[in-house]
Amino acid sequence: MAFKLPAFGKKKRKDQPSNRKLQIISKDAPFQYVEAYKTLRTNINFMAASNNYRRLVITSSIPGEGKSNVAINLAISLAENGKKVLIIDCDLRKPVMHKYLRITRRASGLTNVLSGEATPADVIVHFSDLNIDVITAGVIPPNPAELLGSARMAKMLDGLSEQYDYIIMDTPPASVVTDAAVLSALADGVIFVVSHANATIESAQLAKKNLEAANANVIGAVLNGFDLKSTTRDTGYYYSYEYGYYK
Repeated sequence: MAFKLPAFGKKKRKDQPSNRKLQIISKDAPFQYVEAYKTLRTNINFMAASNNYRRLVITSSIPGEGKSNVAINLAISLAENGKKVLIIDCDLRKPVMHKYLRITRRASGLTNVLSGEATPADVIVHFSDLNIDVITAGVIPPNPAELLGSARMAKMLDGLSEQYDYIIMDTPPASVVTDAAVLSALADGVIFVVSHANATIESAQLAKKNLEAANANVIGAVLNGFDLKSTTRDTGYYYSYEYGYYK
């Protein structure tokens, strides 16, 4: 499935702290922006019902394509639909979730669980305003790919899957490092974020090739930052509702 999400400038929720660098869906967001995420949510719910897609890896081809924004907003949209959702920052190289959500960088996170220093319950942060739970990356390790593909990671995900309807894992770009491909073995599906403005055909093809080489189940792509003005269509429904399926 390929979804086109419009660019959303720098508008923030009224209750959003000024230093939370997150383009968040809310009642103040443009109609097309909110509807695009509702469309993404609806199709994922349909796919989850028939294929049990509950553990989702979110990745991109290169840095700066907005995958973390997509991961957070997808989680919020699913939570608004009554689902219990957990986001895990699995970018153990350049994590950003703690910055977006204003969680102290010194807080324990995923690496603390994988090293045996903490349990998942110790590191989960709940956001009552967004109704989502978050596990930050924690301390940056020397061996990210090995940790993400470890038996302890698999055991943790199995346990968390009993508590959550969806687990969304934000990972590094797939054309740069192997982390997303490694983690895809523990996920039900991979959603590939492609920036309308930044990605090249070559980088997207390389990322897709790397994922497929690891037998990743790429269930669809999100075209992020789509600019309606660059098209000849007159209605916002063009990019809110146009999508297609890979499979």
